[in-house]
Amino acid sequence: MKKIYFLCLLAATQLAIAQIKFENAYLIDQTGNKKDVLIRNGDWLENPVIIQVKDSEASKEYSLGLNEVQEFGFQDDTVFRRFTVDISNYEKDLGKIDQNPDFSPQKQTVFLKQLSEGKLNLYSYYKGTPKYFYAAPGEQPKQLLYRRYYNDKNDLQTVNTYREQLASLLNCSGTNYNTAQYSTTSLKQLFDTYNNDCNKVESSGTRKSRFAVNVVAEAHMLKTSFNSPIYYLDNISMESQLVPKFGIELEYFLPFNKQSFSIIAAPKYYQYKNEFVRVYDVAPHTQTIQLSTSTLEIPLGFRYYNYFNNSNSMFATLAYQIKTDFEGSLGVNSQERELQSGSATSFLLGVGYRYKRLMGELVYAPFRSSSTTYFTDIKTSDVGLSLKYNIF
Repeated sequence: MKKIYFLCLLAATQLAIAQIKFENAYLIDQTGNKKDVLIRNGDWLENPVIIQVKDSEASKEYSLGLNEVQEFGFQDDTVFRRFTVDISNYEKDLGKIDQNPDFSPQKQTVFLKQLSEGKLNLYSYYKGTPKYFYAAPGEQPKQLLYRRYYNDKNDLQTVNTYREQLASLLNCSGTNYNTAQYSTTSLKQLFDTYNNDCNKVESSGTRKSRFAVNVVAEAHMLKTSFNSPIYYLDNISMESQLVPKFGIELEYFLPFNKQSFSIIAAPKYYQYKNEFVRVYDVAPHTQTIQLSTSTLEIPLGFRYYNYFNNSNSMFATLAYQIKTDFEGSLGVNSQERELQSGSATSFLLGVGYRYKRLMGELVYAPFRSSSTTYFTDIKTSDVGLSLKYNIF
C-alpha cells in the first residue's frame, strides 16, 4: 500500500507542476511593432503583469512586462491592452467593506482584457474583485463604477452608478439597464448587443460548461483491522476483500487557468462483508468472525487536469473523505452482535486519465484509526479503480 501511495503521490506531483503550454499569439511592443510569437496562456484569474514569451518553439523563453508590451493576444480572440487608467476598488468580503461611499480612484498602468469590441469596447480588470471599463476605439477607457459601503447605521449600501452609465452610453430600446449585474456575463451581453446595432447576440458557447455530473462505478480492495477489550475479538486483521461502489460525482470547474482546476463532491454507497478465521489448539478449534456493514462515503476535494487536447487529459485528485457506516452486524460463530453507526475520515489521493466522456482513476484512501464502545484502533485501507462517465 505504501508503494501505491508513493506512486500516486509522485504522479500527482508531476501533474501539479505541469505548465500551461505556449500558444500562437502576437504582441505589439513599446515602439508599436507587431510580431507573431508564442505566449504562455495561463487563462489568468487576475490580469497578468508579466507574460512569458518565445519567438519560436525552439527558442529560449523570456519575460516581458508592462513597460515592454502595449498589447498582446491569442488565436482565440483573447486580447489584452495596456492602459493607464483611474481604478476605483471595492470589496466583496463583508468584513473588509468600510464606511466610505466615495469611489476614490487611483491611477494605475495595467493590462485590460477586452471582452467586447465594436463601437464601444468593454474591458475587464481583476485584482481581488472584477472591475469593468469602456472606451470607444482609440480613446482612454473609463470605469463602470460600482461600490459597497456601510452607512452610519451599519447597513450595507450599494452604489450602482454603472447602471446609469450603461443607460446613457448604450441606450438600446427595450433594455432595462436597472437590472444589469456587475458581472462579465451581464455586461458582455449588453455591449455585444449594442455593438450589433442593438440586436441581441447569443453566447458563442465556445467555453465549456463549468459544471459536470459523472456517474461512478468502482471496484475496491478493502482491508480492515481492529482490536477489542473482548479477548476473542482482539487483534483482528481481515484479508483484502473486493467491494463494488456506486455513486455520482458533482464537479465544478474553476474559471481560470483554462479550467484546469475543479472542485468535486462524490457521494458513493457500498456494502462490505468480510470474515476472519482464528484457529485454536482446543475445541472448537476455529472461530469465525463475520463483519457486515453498509456505508456512505463522500469525498470533498480538488482535481487538477493536464489537457493534451480537447479529448484527452490526465488528472490528479486530492480530497478529504468522510465515511459513515450505518448499523451493521458482527457475527462470532454465527452469533450476531449489532454494530452501531459510526464515522471515519481520510485523505483520498487519485490519479487518472480522461478520454472524452469516460474517465478511469486509481484511488487510495487510508482511513484514520477510530474507536467504538466495543472496538478500538479500527483501521481500513482502501485502494481501487474508479470508472466515471460524464452525463452532463
